[in-house]
Amino acid sequence: MPSPTRRVVGGIAGVAASVLVLAGCTAGPTDADATDAGGTQTALPTPDDGGATTTDAAVQAMLDDAAAEHFDEHALGSLLVEIRMDGEVAAQAALGDAMSGVPVTLDGRFRNGAVAITYMSTVMLALAEEGVIDLDEPIDEYLPDLPEADEVTPRMLADMTAGYPDHVANEGFVDTLTKDPFIAWTTEELLELSIDQPRTFEPGENWDYSHSGYVVLGQVLEEATGQPLEDLIAEYVLDPLDLDDIVADQGPAIPSPAVHAFTAERGTWEDSTFWNPSWTIADGAVETTTISDMASSFDAIVGRGEVLDEESWQAMIDPVLIGFGEPLDGCRACHTLDENYSYGLGVVLSGDWVKQTPSFGGYASAVVTLPASRAEDERSVTIAVAVTYTHDSQEDWLGSLPNLAEPLALSLAAELVPDDPPPTAPASE
Repeated sequence: MPSPTRRVVGGIAGVAASVLVLAGCTAGPTDADATDAGGTQTALPTPDDGGATTTDAAVQAMLDDAAAEHFDEHALGSLLVEIRMDGEVAAQAALGDAMSGVPVTLDGRFRNGAVAITYMSTVMLALAEEGVIDLDEPIDEYLPDLPEADEVTPRMLADMTAGYPDHVANEGFVDTLTKDPFIAWTTEELLELSIDQPRTFEPGENWDYSHSGYVVLGQVLEEATGQPLEDLIAEYVLDPLDLDDIVADQGPAIPSPAVHAFTAERGTWEDSTFWNPSWTIADGAVETTTISDMASSFDAIVGRGEVLDEESWQAMIDPVLIGFGEPLDGCRACHTLDENYSYGLGVVLSGDWVKQTPSFGGYASAVVTLPASRAEDERSVTIAVAVTYTHDSQEDWLGSLPNLAEPLALSLAAELVPDDPPPTAPASE
C-alpha cells in the first residue's frame, strides 16, 4: 500500500546559542514559510502541539533532510524525532499520520517499552542511595518463595544476569499472544511462564535479556518500600523531571492524541494500537509517552546525571560486563557482551553511547545518548526517534522485524558527534 502523505513539523531555529519559544509566537506562517525549497509541505507546531524550543539552525536543517529521507526510504506511517544538546532542544520533526488522514503531531502519544526499564533502574539506585535496599544482598528478604531468591540480587536483576528465563521466549506464551494480543496478563502469570522454563544458567553466571527479571525487580521495589511501582517511578523520576506526558497504564489505553500503530506480524494487516501491553514489563511500568518526554528523561537521567548522585549515575552506565557471558543452547539472547553491545543497570551500552530500542506491536522507537561525562566538550547529546509502519515498511512481516527507528537515531548521532559515533550493530533485545 502507498505510504501516507509526508507532512513535516519542524522547529524554526534561531542562532546557535539563542532560544526561540515557538508556543509564544503569535503570527502564523505565510504560504511561503510553509513550503520548503523542495516543495515539501511544512507546518509550524501549534501551542498545543507539543512544540518546544529549538536552538540550532544547522541541526534543524540536518534533521529535516535526514528525517524526510528516512521516512520515504522506509515507507513509514509516522516519524517523530527530538534532538537535545546539553539539555536543550536543538531540533524536532514530525512526519506522516497518527492514523489515516490525521497528521501526527509532536505531542502524539506512543508506547515507550524498555525506556521504562531505565526508570525502574533509576528507582532502584535511588533507593540504594537512601539505604532502603542493598544492590548486592539476596532478594529472599522480599520474595522468600521465589526460586533462587537466596542467590539473586537486585543488581543481577537490573543488569540481566539473574538467570530467570524470559517469559517472552516461552513458546506457549508466544502462541497465546499471537492468537489473542488483547489478553491482560498478571504478574503471577508472567512469573509462572518464566519459572516453568528450564533455567539455563545459575544466578550471576551469564547474561540473558529477560523481561521476567524486571517483573521480579518491580516486585522487589514494591516489597522493599510498601509502595506501588507506578508511584515509585513518579516519585523518583517523573515528578522531579516534570514529565507530565508519561502515563502508566497496565491496560491498552493511550491518552489522546494517540499515534496509531499497524502491523502484519499475525499474517494480516491490522491496527495494533490497543493490543494489551501488560506482558511487556513490570506492573506499574507499562507506559506511554511523547517524543519530548522520552528524550528529556533519558537526557536528564543518563546524559547529565540529574536524578542520581555521581556514583550511582556512573554505576548505571559503567561497561563492567564487557567480555562477560557466552552463548548457551536453549538461551535465546545469551552471548558475550562486547563494546558494541553491553549492558549497564537498566540501559544498553554501545561504545560511549547509552540507548534503549523498544519495538513491539507496530511501535518502534530508539533513544540514544552520549553522556556529558564521556563527551569531549562535556555536553550531553540525546536523540529520540519513534516510528510506525505502513505495509511496505517491512520486507517480511512474519520474520524478525528490524527496528526502523534505530538506524535514524544512530545516523543522527554519528552526524552530530563524528569523532565518537555510536557503533551501528543492531540491538539484541
